[in-house]
Amino acid sequence: MKRPALGLLGAALLAAAFFTAGVSAVETPPPASGAAELRKTLDDALREFLDGRYEAAASGYRYIVSLGSTDPDASASLAVLARDSGKPEEAAAHWLKATLLDSRSSFLWNQRGWNYVSLGRFREARDAFRKASETAGPGHPDDAAEALFGLGLGESLDGNPKAALPPLQEAMNRSPYLRPAAAAELGRIQTRMRHWAQAIPFFTQSLEQDSLQSETARDLGEVYAETGQGKSAWQAFKFALDLDPEDSAALKSKAAIERNIPGRPEDSMRLVRLARPIYPQKIEGPIEKDMQSRPLRIGMFTGLDGRPHHLTRFYVMGSTATRLWDVKLQDDAVPPASAFRQWEVVYRVDSRVIEIRDPRGTVIYVTKQPFRFIPKVPGHTVLIKNPELADVRGIDLSDRELRGEVEVIPTPEGFHIVNEIPLEPYLFSVIGEALPPDSPPEAYKTMAVFTRSKVAELAAGGRKDPEQTDFCDSSRCLTYKGLTRERAVATQAVRETRGVTVRVPAGFALEYHLSCGWATAAEIQDRDPWGNVLRSAADLERLTHRYPDEKLFHQASALVPESWNRWVRILDADAIRARAERIKDVGALRSIQPLRRDRTGRVQTLLVVGARDSLQVSGDGAISELLSPGSLRSGLFTLQPIYAGRKLRKLVVWGAGTGHGRGLCIAGTLGQAHLGRDFVSILRHYFTPQVNILGYAPPPAAPRRRSVLRGAPPAAPAAPPVRRPRRRVHPPG
Repeated sequence: MKRPALGLLGAALLAAAFFTAGVSAVETPPPASGAAELRKTLDDALREFLDGRYEAAASGYRYIVSLGSTDPDASASLAVLARDSGKPEEAAAHWLKATLLDSRSSFLWNQRGWNYVSLGRFREARDAFRKASETAGPGHPDDAAEALFGLGLGESLDGNPKAALPPLQEAMNRSPYLRPAAAAELGRIQTRMRHWAQAIPFFTQSLEQDSLQSETARDLGEVYAETGQGKSAWQAFKFALDLDPEDSAALKSKAAIERNIPGRPEDSMRLVRLARPIYPQKIEGPIEKDMQSRPLRIGMFTGLDGRPHHLTRFYVMGSTATRLWDVKLQDDAVPPASAFRQWEVVYRVDSRVIEIRDPRGTVIYVTKQPFRFIPKVPGHTVLIKNPELADVRGIDLSDRELRGEVEVIPTPEGFHIVNEIPLEPYLFSVIGEALPPDSPPEAYKTMAVFTRSKVAELAAGGRKDPEQTDFCDSSRCLTYKGLTRERAVATQAVRETRGVTVRVPAGFALEYHLSCGWATAAEIQDRDPWGNVLRSAADLERLTHRYPDEKLFHQASALVPESWNRWVRILDADAIRARAERIKDVGALRSIQPLRRDRTGRVQTLLVVGARDSLQVSGDGAISELLSPGSLRSGLFTLQPIYAGRKLRKLVVWGAGTGHGRGLCIAGTLGQAHLGRDFVSILRHYFTPQVNILGYAPPPAAPRRRSVLRGAPPAAPAAPPVRRPRRRVHPPG
């Protein structure tokens, strides 16, 4: 939307005040121009909005409106401020004025429609969404799809489920970013209509498009349970608990189903199962050098909190002859097993001992002390098969084929497993897991250098837990699943960058996330050159509602899922209240307000206002645990409340990006690599040119070849390097 020029009236008013005061132009410098004054007002208002000082921000936007500006942005920003302050009626007047100033803006009509939905004025909401659909045109397919989504959700909330189905289905078909939310709502509508068979495909499609939806997984489990599909219901509840281990409803339903399922329900899951090790019989050429790197100790089968879960049984097999080593005695406990010979490791609850059994079930070793499985040939693997755990929440129960040594440590409830592995082979799996298959080689090199540096930083802190581990194997640390996640291109990238690390400048974090949405938390935009993206409160609303800008690096890669970049959640206020009341008795919810954001728009503090009390929560983890545990992809979001009278009924979350936003952006790394940038350029983009890349020597420049044509003109000089302008995300106030 092209913005009209601002400030003519303001400049005239300032000039009149100046000369009325009779101040000599010689004695005092001339005042700033009207345009500059308004620019400063906008910058100040944005800063106040991000800091949560809504009244101060509103005064700035009201000043701009008072000048008679025809730009609707100030009115739209006032509407956002009123909505975020829990004043939907006041917001309605500002959205009305914004659409009067620009009646062709489909974005503004959509926001006016959402405001009417929040107030329960569904007829007016329908009119606004239809107007948005009419004005969107081919230039804004995102606004057209949002209008359909709003129409469908409004009909659903108004008690017209059949009328809600067509627009929601059309929104699902038109927008890849709205598809998960629209499909989930269609599933809920079919569930309310008791059309169980029709609900299942909508829920499954929603989860296929965006797997981080604990509420949708639980809804799917309940439908499976209603239709008597016990194992499928158990899997859905298990998936919901993987995202939110404290989901009491899912816990109760899962436990009830377990009592009626014969055998182990875990056996019905889609898991990686290996009959024997897949490690190549011929030792890889460079593996000996890889095995000489620093040893690490990785806690296996850890939960979302990074803590290891207790195992009670597994089978073990080596790709070469494997020793059973008693850690306390420092000696072989039994003769080594030949390659591919299977042992069983079992925890006996009655005697609290661990038994090792041969293939015939004969007990060959009993202990209460730690022991290890050690390949006789360095570089070979140990396969852990069919692991059984006391608590499966948040755990991938697939088999693990691990390089290095495997240590079994007894506990009062079973045992823990630790993999001791050299750094470089550890990176083979971690880098292979971190990026989608078929990622460009330079993206793998970027991750190899970054992760090697991250591991060194974390390991420098020392081993603090009793089992002396450096890291866990879950996403809490670095996701590590062993040989099955290794890829040839990732292994090659690790080897080609062996010894190369990065030291980031002060103020930057040696961390990574899946997608920054538009800019990292350090205000590094995911594009070159940078743009003036976030100028007002209304701009943040546009950012989260509309499709990502095609100039962003992450748009250059088809490997980046849409759900990484834009996402929508429809949350139930009663569920949020239940989680809030684990901390404080707030009563029925009145509003949920962002109190503070960083300079890129990420929410840092939320205020929950209830009928009896209020509650503040700060930080990514606490905010996610309040709103939607395991499902809130990032802190870069805006909130659209929906009320039932004075009580909060629903909360529509419009989000951008995935992860905390600190450090390296994976989606942008993929895009830059697809555009031909090398790993050095990628690291310098996210950590500035001041980043120190240690152990790297640039390849020598190729010699210039002389033309074989007599009289050929000299080669053109090399183009100067493109320098990224040193801009801030928004002009300083």
